[in-house]
Amino acid sequence: MKVLTVVLLLSILLVACAPALPARKAATGDDSGLSDADAGNASLKSTQPSQSADSSDEGKDEAVLDDSQPSDADDNSGDGSSTPSVSDESKNDLPKKKVVEGDLVSFPNLKATDPDGDPITYTFTSPLDDEGKWQTEVGDAGEYVVTITASDGFNTVSQDVLLIVDPKNKPPIIGLEGPVVVREGETLRLDPKVSDPDGDEVSVTYSGYLTSPIKELSFDDAGEYKVLIVADDGESQSNKTVVIKVENVNRPPVIEELSPVNVKENERVLITPKASDPDGDEVRFIFDEPLDENGAWTTKVGDAGEYELTVTATDGDLSSKQTVSVVVEALNRPPVIELESPIEVNEGETVTLSPSISDPEGDDIKVTYSGWMTSKTKETGYDDAGNHKVVITAEDSQGNQASLEVIVSVKDVNRPPVFGAGSFI
Repeated sequence: MKVLTVVLLLSILLVACAPALPARKAATGDDSGLSDADAGNASLKSTQPSQSADSSDEGKDEAVLDDSQPSDADDNSGDGSSTPSVSDESKNDLPKKKVVEGDLVSFPNLKATDPDGDPITYTFTSPLDDEGKWQTEVGDAGEYVVTITASDGFNTVSQDVLLIVDPKNKPPIIGLEGPVVVREGETLRLDPKVSDPDGDEVSVTYSGYLTSPIKELSFDDAGEYKVLIVADDGESQSNKTVVIKVENVNRPPVIEELSPVNVKENERVLITPKASDPDGDEVRFIFDEPLDENGAWTTKVGDAGEYELTVTATDGDLSSKQTVSVVVEALNRPPVIELESPIEVNEGETVTLSPSISDPEGDDIKVTYSGWMTSKTKETGYDDAGNHKVVITAEDSQGNQASLEVIVSVKDVNRPPVFGAGSFI
């Protein structure tokens, strides 16, 4: 009975002298402390190392406060090489430290005190290193039970801690290959394939050349531009710069409407078109025949008629056309007089001129005679023998005249003698 009392007293003394881990409040996920260090439920072990055979009896005694947690001898070597197996129900009672994948796990506020002032060393189980740190990476999400042991060289005290590594929020993924090539005058549409690995709702914004995914391009937009696409899931962002190449589109020249042209035969036609090029290209003109390369045409008699001629404006690549109406009016021609000459008659006969007179345009004709005759007929006398000139003039209603000179040859007629009056009285 006396021996048992001494053992109990020694056990209590050993526990009282062991290094103690201060209790922690609930962790908030930073590195400042541990959660729920309830002494009644914590996995706490205090051990005194065994002494040699010649040591006193108190060196053989061990006092342990263990709330059904694994012993150091079984699961926690203190070298960071193993993680104790703890039931889900027991995990709820452990201090908790929360981090996010990619965070550095450490215990900067870890502190144990020794009543005797002995120096304290700490050991940690895996995945903590010898300094109690662990650089987490993407893929480490999960729950880990680690054991932290404090030792003064004679006694140890251990605490299991539940490390909770939350998955790191992954930024959205923007899928869009560049450059995006469009042509002037087209509608530019960006259609990036945006997804979120965590299934979060994503908002997409545009800046730079575009402030929205759609833009109507003008014919002055040729060039290379950059658009910044930003995808935001509310926590993380990703961005992608896309190059936009707007190709130049050549536009045809614009030729002004041409006014109709009216000329008369023998007059000159001159077409002077005007055109502009939207792209500032040099413009030249091509004319249909009978216009020459300068748009000119000198008409002649016989060209009367209506012509639809095409004028083409070209910048060397594209062209546009205009049709011009050219009316060539027939030149009014004088009447035509036909009559064989000379005209022969005998003295005493009647001369009758019967010219054939016509007008190319069918105009009315006025005929006059001059010279030896002043009309189309003449009674010749026996003194008219000889050649006589007669001018026939034809004038149309337009005032155009034609003249024809004919010769009237009057032949002498020999007359018999005539007795004079009173010759036979």
